Amino acid sequence: MTKEIPFYTPVISGKENQYINEVLSLDGKSKVEALEKSLQEYIGAKYVLAVNSGTSALHLAMCALDLKRGDKVVCSVNGYPDIPEVVRHFDAEPLFVDCDADGYNIDLEKLDELLAKNRSKKLRAVIVNHMAGQSCDIKRLYEIAKSHNVQVVEDASDAMGSSFGGQKIGSTGADMTTFSFAPHLHQSIVQGGILVTDDESLYERAKLIRTHAISDGRGGSYEQVDYLYDVIDIGWKYDMSEINAAVCLAQFEKIDSFILRRQAIAKRYLERLQGVAHVKLPKDNGEHIFRHFIIEIDKNRDHFARELKKEGVSIGLHYIPLHLTSYYKKKYDIKVFDFPVALSVFQKVMSLPIYNSLSDEDVDTVCNAVIKVAKAHI
Repeated sequence: MTKEIPFYTPVISGKENQYINEVLSLDGKSKVEALEKSLQEYIGAKYVLAVNSGTSALHLAMCALDLKRGDKVVCSVNGYPDIPEVVRHFDAEPLFVDCDADGYNIDLEKLDELLAKNRSKKLRAVIVNHMAGQSCDIKRLYEIAKSHNVQVVEDASDAMGSSFGGQKIGSTGADMTTFSFAPHLHQSIVQGGILVTDDESLYERAKLIRTHAISDGRGGSYEQVDYLYDVIDIGWKYDMSEINAAVCLAQFEKIDSFILRRQAIAKRYLERLQGVAHVKLPKDNGEHIFRHFIIEIDKNRDHFARELKKEGVSIGLHYIPLHLTSYYKKKYDIKVFDFPVALSVFQKVMSLPIYNSLSDEDVDTVCNAVIKVAKAHI
């Protein structure tokens, strides 16, 4: 019988159960506050805000920027749908940029060109997602943003714990950075997101809107409200529950061990699959945390994926370019070949299983399946 390797399996230990029991018994301090403090110390950011999902964190970032109808926000066409989605909810306009062919992050030179062609007060920000756990050239990104006077929001949903130049993502100079505890396309058992910033005004704005823009009438936060309160803006219900915070905190406390294990798995993949026909392996800039392990199949990717499935190996896809999805294709009359690199990448990529509970035996099973399918691939 073929052993099945799922694309993702969560890792649960006694700590999650302990923290959940503490919440249920009303024992101890707030797990939300503990999570925020832990992330603040780990990342080195001044302000940390826990919310109920990574998408909520990204939407709050747009709220904090006070995005208006007709404003424009630039993002990579190679990203998860929540990125342009949070822009569209303001009736603002996403402007798409092609990705690069190696790490699949936003093409910074094309970003520079697009910003130069769209000089306007309506051009507010750039949202940059760090693909698979490897950041783009942040130094160059900040230079470009500064020269065009736009703010930078980093979507680090796949990059919690990663670094650039030895400095943790979230503390490198973006106006705001968002994280997720439920990586895209994973069947996670918990929902949670984080917004970090060094800008006090952005933090206070996001914190207010997180819980219906309710204050105690004297400028105090929602958490300080007893029974008298005021509503001073339009807000959302985005605060994180204590139960979710308990699981997120337990998971976060293991983040470094999780990263080390994924890097060890990636090393094993790279060694076993080096030189395999039809397969192109990912490049590592030395700081890749391998949230996803993305390979390219030179032709007939879907057939290759179906054959892997027959061998018991589940794969993922990161991502379907946004201009190929029905809404954005129709809304902005985008042509298939308007973003040729993203289109070419999409036709080749697949993500292999990579998570902390994947054993060396499981990794070898995946590698053996890839090698077997590649030998018969036409």
